[in-house]
Amino acid sequence: MDQGAKTNFSFASIAVSFFILIVLPLTITGVIISKGVVKVGEEATQANLRILDDSQKQSIGGRAQTVADAVAQFLSDREKDIRIASILPRDENSYTTFIRSNTRGVIKSSQVGMVKIPMPIYREIAFLDKNGLEVLKVTNDGVVRKDQLKDMSDPKNGEYGFEDYFLKAKGLAPGDFYMGPVVGRHVNKAEFDTGKRFEGIIRMASPVFDSSGFAGVVEVALDYVHVMEFTDHIIPTEAGMFFAEVNADEMNYAFMVDRDGNVISHPSDFVIAGLDDQMNPVPVMNQGNYDTLSKAGTGAMNVREMGFVDENLPRIDSLASDGKSGSFTYTLDDKRIFAAYAHIPYYGNGFSKPEGFGWIGMMVDIDRYHNLSQEKVKEIQQKVQRWQKSSIVVVFVSLILLFIIALILARGLYRSIQSARRPEEMIPLEDDED
Repeated sequence: MDQGAKTNFSFASIAVSFFILIVLPLTITGVIISKGVVKVGEEATQANLRILDDSQKQSIGGRAQTVADAVAQFLSDREKDIRIASILPRDENSYTTFIRSNTRGVIKSSQVGMVKIPMPIYREIAFLDKNGLEVLKVTNDGVVRKDQLKDMSDPKNGEYGFEDYFLKAKGLAPGDFYMGPVVGRHVNKAEFDTGKRFEGIIRMASPVFDSSGFAGVVEVALDYVHVMEFTDHIIPTEAGMFFAEVNADEMNYAFMVDRDGNVISHPSDFVIAGLDDQMNPVPVMNQGNYDTLSKAGTGAMNVREMGFVDENLPRIDSLASDGKSGSFTYTLDDKRIFAAYAHIPYYGNGFSKPEGFGWIGMMVDIDRYHNLSQEKVKEIQQKVQRWQKSSIVVVFVSLILLFIIALILARGLYRSIQSARRPEEMIPLEDDED
């Protein structure tokens, strides 16, 4: 009985030791993992169950002002470029170097996600003599042939309809420059839905002087995509994040308005003013034509004409035109809307105070934003439940397997110990026989 008890005790001790060393740690780890999954899920839930509170509204307003200041700085930098262009040697090499050396990243979507691709800031640079004749023009595609050069003393010869930049620039003093409005072909809704986007330019021109006096005008075409980049990739409620495409239908986007009230950057490019196939400006939407043009997606938007849709748009434009920035919340068609606006403090030639270049707007449908947040919370909770169930199953199966392994190892070790003892137990018996 004593030997049997000793044997059972030894085996039990080994089995318990293996259990403590192998199975028990996994059990504790499993419990910790399960609780950790729940805790992470709770934290993620709280992070996504968001309401547009005062602090977040202030953050969006601050972001709008940051973007407005960045646009102003970008335009100020272009002043330096046009002044440099006006003193460049008027030859193909110098103009080609100017085009290639001025680049800036543009966000694009790709198979690997969102990428930033360097693109030339200017589409062209040209020198026009004192009579308005283009003498030299270099574009992103190279030097333009002589037979394709134009006489811009007649504004009707412009690439985008009536363009009078030569007439405006030739009367300026040395060092001054002209910056024109945004011009480009209008993109209607049907084209937009197939992937086409607005491609406009801003003309900048400056007079050139030599020893004999006025020699002509240098002109550059700023690719407007670089201005649109400041707002096109922003979702106001997602601080610090940028997106390749923003859906205006979700009412959580940024846009830009010029000093005349025209929308010049918007997630829906078909509301941006542009020219039709006959080089005529597309009509601006107003109360009389809104239903027709908005449905077809063939009209431009000027916020000063949109009071019948949202009376706050003309109000914001008026405040921004006075050089003010701010935000407010209002109700529109039973929807709570948060709007932030920021004056763009750029006052280059022709952009006088207080209007400046225009303003940045950010709009958020508060109720829609909250509902999307709740949907995200439900999705997270479902994932947490799946993760928790999966972790419990894995731990349970692992416990069974390890318990069996622990028993096998304990039995094997016990037998090894017993085998080692037997020779020692046989020695005294041989001595007794002697």
